[in-house]
Amino acid sequence: MDVVVPLVVFLAFVTLVLTAPRFDAFRGRRRSAELGGELTERHDFRPRPEFTASRLPVAGPPFHYGAAQRLTDQVGGVLDGLPLTVAGYSCRYNGETHVYGLAVLSLPSPVDRVEVRHERPFHSVLVTEPVPEGRVTSGESDFDARYRSYAADPEQARRVLSAPRVRELAAAPQPFSWRVDGTDLLLWRSGGWDSADALLGCVRAVTSVLRPVDA
Repeated sequence: MDVVVPLVVFLAFVTLVLTAPRFDAFRGRRRSAELGGELTERHDFRPRPEFTASRLPVAGPPFHYGAAQRLTDQVGGVLDGLPLTVAGYSCRYNGETHVYGLAVLSLPSPVDRVEVRHERPFHSVLVTEPVPEGRVTSGESDFDARYRSYAADPEQARRVLSAPRVRELAAAPQPFSWRVDGTDLLLWRSGGWDSADALLGCVRAVTSVLRPVDA
């Protein structure tokens, strides 16, 4: 008995370690499917199977690593007059499947590159992190402790990451990462968003801070 109990505990621990990554991937795929269904049923989105990985703005995370990269549950619609495509994204790396939620919005006019990261853009410590140039801070200590920000234009960074606009980002329904470059605005979140309202609230938070001051 003294040997059996530690052995059972050890086997349970090994099982948990081996199955946890698969459970995370399963949960991410389920969230993606539920989100796509909610957007089509409640927000007039439509399936967009033609929106494949080749159409993504791929200059940076989370598309910089892994194999078997693919999109699932692609749906498209309009948010506040702007075209929005939402999908689940997955890749394989080091024997594990990594799942993200994505949202791609087309802006009416180009914006110089700004990137705000909530989390490491990958799950494996074996992947080298691509760090953009132009690290900036907002001056809001709570926000800067939770997010890392980068911008091509320091003047634009001061506008986009001003104290009132940083508070808008921090008040979004869920933490997330985003990048804008030209007219492409990309949002991503490891494991996806919990609901359509949470996703749309996050997109609106970014478009709000990107508005010109005189808009």
